[in-house]
Amino acid sequence: MNAKLISAWIAGVAILALYAYAVAAGIGNLMGMSAFLGEALGPLPWTLLGLAIAVPVIALLTSLFVARGKSAWVRVLLLATGLCVSAAVQLEIMHLIS
Repeated sequence: MNAKLISAWIAGVAILALYAYAVAAGIGNLMGMSAFLGEALGPLPWTLLGLAIAVPVIALLTSLFVARGKSAWVRVLLLATGLCVSAAVQLEIMHLIS
């Protein structure tokens, strides 16, 4: 294996770890908001908190689907783009809720 392929795998694994962190952060926000606000949350905030968990998963699957058949570094860039979109959506959701 050459160095380009190994570095692409390392970058890809790091980005996948960030996707996992984004899902864990969404779950943490859901648990924190429900413990802190409880009954005060209406149906829209609950929906948005659920969406904050689903968006990283959807972005990952979409990025992997679009990256089929591409070179290793193009896949990494598409994964990074999906992660950026996911982070922007999660920030906007937290802004809307708080």
